[in-house]
Amino acid sequence: MQFARVVSVIFLAYQAILMLIVAYVLNDALVKPVNEAGGGVGSCAGITLVIIFFVLTGGNITWIVFQFIEFGSCTGNNWIMSFTLIAGVLMYGLVILKTRDDASMLTSAIVLSYCLYLQWSALSSDNDNNCNPYTESAANTMTLLVFGCFFTFTSLLVISAST
Repeated sequence: MQFARVVSVIFLAYQAILMLIVAYVLNDALVKPVNEAGGGVGSCAGITLVIIFFVLTGGNITWIVFQFIEFGSCTGNNWIMSFTLIAGVLMYGLVILKTRDDASMLTSAIVLSYCLYLQWSALSSDNDNNCNPYTESAANTMTLLVFGCFFTFTSLLVISAST
């Protein structure tokens, strides 16, 4: 059990790095054609960039609100969710401040989506029935597995395609 805990922390750190790389690769793939077309968002890549950003940002807002509604009955959960919310706002804020030339709002939206997935995974895996309404939910477990496979597959696909 201790070995699995250590390996899982290493795997999560590795997957987080992969998701960050995926965010930058996707951002570069969409921003480069927009810049080559004169910087307007009227191109196909520009429209795709804007649509993906708004879908992810809207989904992230919906997801964090849903998590506060579903898991907000415990103080520990509220601390975790508040920390993730503050980190998300800081991610968007750092992009606005132009701390990196290659960062964009899309990058922040992708990374926040992954953080929200990890948060949801942790909160919905808690065995406390008072804090987790999905303790006995097989559908929740299956959804966690599907999302986990999606993030892993996407990150490995983008990394392997870019190399």
